[in-house]
Amino acid sequence: MKVLIVDNTEQTLLALKQAFYNGPCQTAYVNNGKHALKALQQYKFDAIISVLNLGKISGLDLLKAIALKQPAMIRVAITHDSITDSQTASHCHYSYALPLNVEDIHQTITALGDDNKAITKDHIIKVVAKVKTLPSPPKVYLQLNAILEESNTDSEKISEIISQDPALAAKVLQFSNSSLMNQGKPINDISEAITRMGLETLCCIVMTAELFSYEPNITDFSLIKEQLHCLSTARLAASMVKAELKRDALLAGLLHDIGKIVLFEMDPELTKTYFKYRLKSANNNALEQKVFGTDHNHVGGYLLHMWSFSYHLIEAVVMHHRPEKLLKKSFGIAQAVYLADILLREQQPEPTFIEHFKLENVLEALEKRAAKLRQ
Repeated sequence: MKVLIVDNTEQTLLALKQAFYNGPCQTAYVNNGKHALKALQQYKFDAIISVLNLGKISGLDLLKAIALKQPAMIRVAITHDSITDSQTASHCHYSYALPLNVEDIHQTITALGDDNKAITKDHIIKVVAKVKTLPSPPKVYLQLNAILEESNTDSEKISEIISQDPALAAKVLQFSNSSLMNQGKPINDISEAITRMGLETLCCIVMTAELFSYEPNITDFSLIKEQLHCLSTARLAASMVKAELKRDALLAGLLHDIGKIVLFEMDPELTKTYFKYRLKSANNNALEQKVFGTDHNHVGGYLLHMWSFSYHLIEAVVMHHRPEKLLKKSFGIAQAVYLADILLREQQPEPTFIEHFKLENVLEALEKRAAKLRQ
């Protein structure tokens, strides 16, 4: 893995440079944005780590340019405080505040090599490039998520952000009043939705509304059914994980099938062939590979990479049909999304998965919960 570290003249990242020098990565160092752009023209890098305070060309401007011109690169920002604004978050996969936990950053970045290669293969990039209109990144959600990171979250401020887009606000209320989300009296405004469901659930509905505001015309594909399945997956997955992982589990559940929208827009004839032979409520990844040359997991992973989502979320999207790969780590959001997805499709989880994570005693309860969410 080749890493470019962009520091300032104060040598802020000196300890990080040393860690990468002693590790398995090939590393280059420059001290300003101009030299970084020149290095990127001459050499191919897999990742860039940059401080934001660089002088004439800021670190944020540098990351923006890379996101546009070399979207396959992993982008990491080093900030001077713990608060990351939505603009920074939308252009980097990870953001770390000073003082740095060097070992944590080093381990995180070096571990991403194989994951990054799996979703940035030339064929996947070409598949995505063939689609004339891609879903847009969820900008309002990213704004809301940045607010949720603050200790003094203001629900009125959240309501104001959503209400600035009347179409989005209407969608949010529509989802809020669906039988899946609301079992009480009708919800009439955003503030009431926040009170009734809580900020995290509301943010997930915003995410869904934004993602599916793009309405592709795909024969034999129901966007509404896909929305409802993703919402159900998000809620079921979130119920399986620790409190600190719930927001990410909700988000991963909402995003796990986003690659389908892109894959099925690639070529109408290929999509027609796929739907002719697919098995409903089954794992059709092998058929996707045969017809399209890739599958919705990896296309979705690359799309999230382009949108600068962190790799633990990308992993959950890429691996949600690969239970054998999920046995290597402790039970978290990727494992929860796999199990939620398969139970909602009324399939049987892999016995080795259930045995490995000792889920025999809770499986029946999870199946009942999935049955309620399918209603």
